[in-house]
Amino acid sequence: MSKTLELIFVNATGSKVTLRVAEPKDNLLEADVRAVMDQIVARDIFTSTGGGLVSVAGARIVSREVDEMNII
Repeated sequence: MSKTLELIFVNATGSKVTLRVAEPKDNLLEADVRAVMDQIVARDIFTSTGGGLVSVAGARIVSREVDEMNII
C-alpha cells in the first residue's frame, strides 16, 4: 500500500493548492505537519499560477492499495 501526504494551501487568488509528499513517515504528528505548513506560508517558499501560498487549508494522508491480477 502506498501513502501520500497532501498539504493543502490557499493561494493569493483564493484557490486551493495541494503539495504531495510520497511515502511520509508513519509517526507524523498533526502539530508537526501544521508547523511545517505554517513555515512554508511564512517563508513564501512556493508559488502557484494563482500567486503565493497565503494560508493553510488542511492536510491528509491518502492510502492507495493496488492488487495486480496475474492474467499473463
